[in-house]
Amino acid sequence: MWFPAIAGRRASAASEEQASSGQTVPSDEELLARVQKKDFEAVGILFDRYARLFLGIAQRILRDRGEAEDMVQEIFLRLCQNANSFNPTKGSARTWLVQFAYRRSFDRRSYLTRRFFYGGTEIERLRNSLKEASGLEDQISARLTGEQLRAAFDELSDRESATLQLYFFEGCELQEVAERLGESIGNTRHYYYRGLERLRRTAIALAVRNEKS
Repeated sequence: MWFPAIAGRRASAASEEQASSGQTVPSDEELLARVQKKDFEAVGILFDRYARLFLGIAQRILRDRGEAEDMVQEIFLRLCQNANSFNPTKGSARTWLVQFAYRRSFDRRSYLTRRFFYGGTEIERLRNSLKEASGLEDQISARLTGEQLRAAFDELSDRESATLQLYFFEGCELQEVAERLGESIGNTRHYYYRGLERLRRTAIALAVRNEKS
């Protein structure tokens, strides 16, 4: 059993004990600060909070359950090595964690593709289904701060914003997004593609404006 799972069980018990005793539950920012000091109990608490979300992200990108499960392990192992790169002045811990999970998953997908893990038709399907997500990763995650990302989302309609947040930040598939929003799958796809394009344009404009200032 790998260490985040063990730490996670201990962290769950500790969190429940804190909640029952009225103690304040640590924020993600506080937990990342503890991870920077090699506090593995903090890693366990983050595992409890984010493992399911990260699994959804990895499975959607990698299209393989076993690879996705392995990816979750790697994300948390890498988190211990890269936590010092988190800067709370540039955005929330949640945004940083989700972007970190996306980057690691896309790196793994590229690695698997280079080694012919996917068949020919699967590669094309994977490319088509992830074209927009990959563009979002390239144009937003690497270029914008958390504050700019929130500003970009403010430019979307309520339905577009809700659709993209559920898809990208909660790991929902479009069918699940449709059910949660009470929309048809057709309308949900429309909100997804239109919102994604508007978000991409806004992100580029914000990045250019930031570079000129």
